[in-house]
Amino acid sequence: MKEIKQQCFRHARLLKQRAYFICSTGGGIDTAHTRIALNPRLHGASHIIFLIMLDDILFVLVTCTREESRKRGLEACIRSLNSEHARVPLNGNLVVFDNASLFPEPLRELKIPAAFAMSPENVGYWGALHWTMRNIERLLGREFAFVHPIESDFTIYNIERLTEAKKAFDVVTDLHTVRTQEFSVRLKSRYFKNSWNPFRVRRSHVANHNLVTGERVWFAPVGGLNGMYVTNWHAKVPALHRFAPFQDAVEELADREQLTELDFMKAMHRRRAGVGMVDGGIWWMDFTEPPKAKTELSGSYSGADTLNKYGYRNTRCDYIPKTMPEIKISRVPT
Repeated sequence: MKEIKQQCFRHARLLKQRAYFICSTGGGIDTAHTRIALNPRLHGASHIIFLIMLDDILFVLVTCTREESRKRGLEACIRSLNSEHARVPLNGNLVVFDNASLFPEPLRELKIPAAFAMSPENVGYWGALHWTMRNIERLLGREFAFVHPIESDFTIYNIERLTEAKKAFDVVTDLHTVRTQEFSVRLKSRYFKNSWNPFRVRRSHVANHNLVTGERVWFAPVGGLNGMYVTNWHAKVPALHRFAPFQDAVEELADREQLTELDFMKAMHRRRAGVGMVDGGIWWMDFTEPPKAKTELSGSYSGADTLNKYGYRNTRCDYIPKTMPEIKISRVPT
């Protein structure tokens, strides 16, 4: 067994000298973003597995678990994150911002090392993102090149695809955003709203046009990268962004008395933010698929009376607080 391990590690050193690796997702994996590890349950040099390094991406999970359906949604989100972490370790790049949750149990199941920012008040989705980016060095002790917000009703999968997304920023230098929502270019009619397709993917319905310009969306493959496209679509908040322009856009919105998702799209568009897309995506949203969209609470879809009853804010039309409560920072949820 010792000799087999030595052979594996010698093979790993040789692989590191190469410029690119081929992984199960297809395409090249840049060695600068890749770590090699031996799977202790396997015994052959061919069973070296690739653990994709995403250390320069800040993941921000925003939670607000104040009623049962949101608790169920977060539990599913945490399960998916834990599953991805078992394949693709995330270490030192996750912040969980909690907006005064009444159900702390789901966060205690998170197996990923994270910094927890616990707010005694619900400052909203936008307030959480704004505060986190302003305080990221205080939270994690370093800066990041990219940021990817995660909402608490997401199911995350194939997170290693973000390595291809990061390379797209190098190939297409004017990209500021890469969309990562579940979508298929080949089967796009299944995802577009008001589509004729009888087999629509309702949990991931999207507009077939740019909401800022009104143009019908198109897609062009990025040469040399598997499943990566450039598009004339608008930017979305939960996507992979270059940190600086995303923070700049949110700072602009912080000065407003009221903001909407469309305001964010326009702010990114003014920055001439090119948009890319990961074909297949890395997340889908749990509460948008009937019948859950009608029965589960959502900051985007529930009515004002329901949101007010449980202390939620409308994420589609909100504001960023001018002053924030004292945010407690810890390494465990409190």
